[in-house]
Amino acid sequence: MEKFVALTASGVAYGAVLALVALGFIVLYKATGIINFAHGDLVGLGAYLAVWVVDDLNLPSVAGYLVALALMAVVGVVMERVVRAPLRDKPVLVVVIATLAMAIVIRGLIALWQGSNPKTLVSPVGNRALHVAGAAIAQQRVVIVVVATVSIAGLILLFQRTSFGRQVRALAADPDTAVLMGVRGTYVAMAAFALSAVFAGLAGILVAPLSAVDLNFGFSLMVTAFAVAVVGGFGSLGGVVVGALVIGLVQQLVGGYLWPEYAGLLPYILMFAVISVRPEGLIVVERSRL
Repeated sequence: MEKFVALTASGVAYGAVLALVALGFIVLYKATGIINFAHGDLVGLGAYLAVWVVDDLNLPSVAGYLVALALMAVVGVVMERVVRAPLRDKPVLVVVIATLAMAIVIRGLIALWQGSNPKTLVSPVGNRALHVAGAAIAQQRVVIVVVATVSIAGLILLFQRTSFGRQVRALAADPDTAVLMGVRGTYVAMAAFALSAVFAGLAGILVAPLSAVDLNFGFSLMVTAFAVAVVGGFGSLGGVVVGALVIGLVQQLVGGYLWPEYAGLLPYILMFAVISVRPEGLIVVERSRL
């Protein structure tokens, strides 16, 4: 029972982080049609910014996290201006390749700024743990689940109840008609890039206290989050959340009990299994909805 509780808690927390990363993918894809291959490096950049603000600028951890997220929003806008704006009349594939180049640039700049030595980020709850059924659960995992839940709920409300959400849904359903109806695609794209970067940075900040931050910090999260998006349907916020929880729990429980040495492969095995049976993913929604 102790092992089951520990693995389940770890799986739920990991799934929450994957959901944040995958939702950053989905927001940008729905607004612009772009899959951002710099997303993983944005996850790492968010963690590095938090380390810099908390350690070097000596801000309290929570305040430092908020400053880092604000900086990530600025990074997202700059990225849209540098990567998408000059290429908006080019095929989407050209912009996608440009995001890959941006990933290399971001990683290089981080290396010049922070070096290659791993960094650590202080958690606002320290190293304290909760004890449930004999299992010790790091309080940081509880923080991850709570913050991710609030953030995801806020994102759903944003898309369902605001003008921005309606414009993104319109662009997702029919970009040409949306523009003719007055949707300002440039401003929506800038906001989507900013929001996507904030979600990437938030994921990095939340998981950093549990792991060393290095130049490859966000890459594996990005790749696994892409699998989450595919499993969830690459179109539904709810599907992404379900896919993230399924993959998080499968990796931790199945990997923990049966194949610990192959746990890292399980998300991709599950992805191939899902798309072979249900190519549209677990949850399908109309194109006009998220």
